[in-house]
Amino acid sequence: MNYVASSAPITKLSDSSSSSDSSVERSRRPFPTTFQTIIFLLFVAIHFLCTSSVRVNSLEIPSPSRHPSRTNPLKMTVTTNGAASSPLKIAVIGAGAAGLAAARVISRSGRPVSLTVLEKDFEVGGIWCYRQQTEDGHNPVTNKARPMYRGLRTNLPKEVMQYREFPWILENDDGCCNHPAPSFVTHSQVADYLRNYAIKFGLDKYIKYGASVKQLTLLRNDPDVSKVSTSSSGEQWPKIRLEWEINTPSPLGVTSMQQSAAEEHYSEVFDAVMVCNGHYSQPSSPHIAGLEENFKGKIMHSISYDDPKDFIGQSVLCIGGRASGSDLARELSFHAKEVFLSDTTCSEVTIVVDSDNDTQVTWVPKTVAVRKDGSVQFDNECPLHPIPDTIIFCSGYDYSFPFLNEKSNIELQVVPGERRVSPLYKQLWHAKFPNLALVGLPHSVVPFPLMEFQSEAVWAQWQKCTLPNVEERLREARADANSGGAANKGRVVDTHFLGDAQWDYCREMARFAGLYDSKKTAESTEAYIRMNRALYDYAGQARKSLLPGGPDTYRSLIFTRDQSQTKFDVVDPLASDVNSSDEDGTSSREPVNKTVSIAS
Repeated sequence: MNYVASSAPITKLSDSSSSSDSSVERSRRPFPTTFQTIIFLLFVAIHFLCTSSVRVNSLEIPSPSRHPSRTNPLKMTVTTNGAASSPLKIAVIGAGAAGLAAARVISRSGRPVSLTVLEKDFEVGGIWCYRQQTEDGHNPVTNKARPMYRGLRTNLPKEVMQYREFPWILENDDGCCNHPAPSFVTHSQVADYLRNYAIKFGLDKYIKYGASVKQLTLLRNDPDVSKVSTSSSGEQWPKIRLEWEINTPSPLGVTSMQQSAAEEHYSEVFDAVMVCNGHYSQPSSPHIAGLEENFKGKIMHSISYDDPKDFIGQSVLCIGGRASGSDLARELSFHAKEVFLSDTTCSEVTIVVDSDNDTQVTWVPKTVAVRKDGSVQFDNECPLHPIPDTIIFCSGYDYSFPFLNEKSNIELQVVPGERRVSPLYKQLWHAKFPNLALVGLPHSVVPFPLMEFQSEAVWAQWQKCTLPNVEERLREARADANSGGAANKGRVVDTHFLGDAQWDYCREMARFAGLYDSKKTAESTEAYIRMNRALYDYAGQARKSLLPGGPDTYRSLIFTRDQSQTKFDVVDPLASDVNSSDEDGTSSREPVNKTVSIAS
């Protein structure tokens, strides 16, 4: 992607800028000889002739004919009026899983680029950085603003969560790497993986820690700031100003007034921005009739949940039967007096028993109302009407971009409760201004690989754009926003739900990134996606065969991903085969170990 050289360097808003005069230094240089002067002038002339229509080298991208959605491709060129182009200035907002993938993709390309990653926390990893709650009111205690809780383990095996170029290497409890380690890992193990990824590829040098982005503004009407130019279509995309504050970690006891005085304010103009701030920070809860008027107990969202021991002796209702609701209900059943799990997919009351641990969860239909006496009414004429002490909403999250607002000079709809962001082309690029990309919005996916493919697609298109023209992008973005998603057509809240559609989406992103251009990269990319799908489907089938809130036996599975990308091994320690080969003639039982081949 080729841009006009930026005319707005970084500005520290609290300081005045200064410049130095280099004329004294220049005066000390020896005057060139006549022969040197002639050679120099010849070199300048030849260089001028060769670069009068300079194009920045770019990654190979599939031609429009090889991608059905691409017509009238835009070829981006520098319009510098003879001035030398400066490195592309890219900002990435967030250094979680999406932001790290974006930073790695950009930094490994070898292209001239000035990369800045703005991370509001003081470590990489995003939501995977768990912060334990305590009782004294001091940081990192006050408000638990991320969904990690102390007992969390992933519901996807680590073998499918890895980035393509960075396999998991996880030691067992005995410190040995020679035999398979658990596949379903803790939040701290995921955080370690992301930290190691950043260290391995030297991403730390691009990251500004404690940088909280306050404002993103498209400079659409600023004559002093050059635009991103596309010569074939006449499109011009505004550059983007980011404003952020740098905060320093506050020791215990520092007041908010003292802390705010230590903040430093910055502003900088970028050619393009990837927004990678995640979508697990803004809790979403459904409306339930009579809840506010009639319920006298505690109401909370799962984002605030941390320790099941806080609910000893209580009656707890978890609303939402997907991953978080099921996991919380099961964990709570070890400590609470009784646990109800309300799920829209449940048609009748079911008692889910864990006989090994003498616990149970009552699986009930959708919660429809709280009656005047404080009891809960479930759907499908459910006969149970408990009066819980605590209601926990395990109902997901809304998208939130607090730095995008009425001052941003951009049309972007993010309506609370809708879980829909528009207008986006391919759920990624802003349809009108593709130099703004929102990475990681699709959900019910394998996140790390998908976000890596998205980042590669964005970066490739920012170097050599083959996206359709603006009219086609907007038309497709509107259709996508009104479709209700790839799975359940018509449900607005499922706009960004992919599920089984994620694999073709990854392929589409890979094509935008040029990964299907050559036979070698096409074969390796396809094998990687097929392997991911096979692992995802196997683990998902094991999980879905269990009742919500019941024993999570699927997490005992241990996977080994074969480097050939044609098969994987899986060990099930809870299942066993009879082995009668012992010398004394007695039989023993060993974990089931099998190999799953992947069809091409």
